[in-house]
Order: sequence, then C-alpha cells, then structure tokens
Amino acid sequence: MKTSVFLEKLQEELEEDETLTPETNLKSLESYDSISLLTIIAFVDENFSKKIETKHFKDIETVSDLMNVIGIENFEA
Repeated sequence: MKTSVFLEKLQEELEEDETLTPETNLKSLESYDSISLLTIIAFVDENFSKKIETKHFKDIETVSDLMNVIGIENFEA
C-alpha cells in the first residue's frame, strides 16, 4: 500500500481532522482513545491481514512506529 494512501485511510478511520504524517504522535491526537486502538487494530487486520496485540501499543507512539509494527515492507513510497 502506498504510504500516502495508508495515511489518508488511517486519518479517515480515526475521524481525525489533522493531516497525518509518519511523524504524527498518535497519543497527541485529540480523538485518540481506547476506541481508537480498536479501530486501528481492525484497520490493520482488514488491510494487511496482520493482527496487532494491544500490548504492542505501549511501544507505538507515532504513525511511523505503527508502520514498523505492520511491517515496513508493506508500504511503497
């Protein structure tokens, strides 16, 4: 998946007004909460067929961290 498409879809899923970049700190987003975690887990499973356990989220601060957990090989420039 193109990184730009991923960022747009993630922004849509989180219903976030702020444009997301790989450097965006997820925890600083106004809409980020426990429901967001579930949304992200479902989004990743749906788009990448990869399950992220909730315990991994303690290490995920930025969108880039999330991309690394998904697997950077799944993204194109």
